[in-house]
Amino acid sequence: MKSFGSKDLIRCLLCLKFKEGKQVASSHIKYHCPKKAAVGTRPFITVILGRKTYDPVTRGRYLNQMKKLGYSLEEIKKCM
Repeated sequence: MKSFGSKDLIRCLLCLKFKEGKQVASSHIKYHCPKKAAVGTRPFITVILGRKTYDPVTRGRYLNQMKKLGYSLEEIKKCM
């Protein structure tokens, strides 16, 4: 998967029909999943704003969160 930053991630989440939630802190914002989340899974993703490129560990964490919420890697790549 290519590297991406906060603007790319937000564009992808909006493409996947996530709803923008309230801004938690000055550099974080929540995006709520439109699909029903599995038990024990948070129904939102907290995005760290202002990053041109996320490090590989953070990128992997965001991808895994989206997969746990029911999206396939093909759907995610299509929206990136």
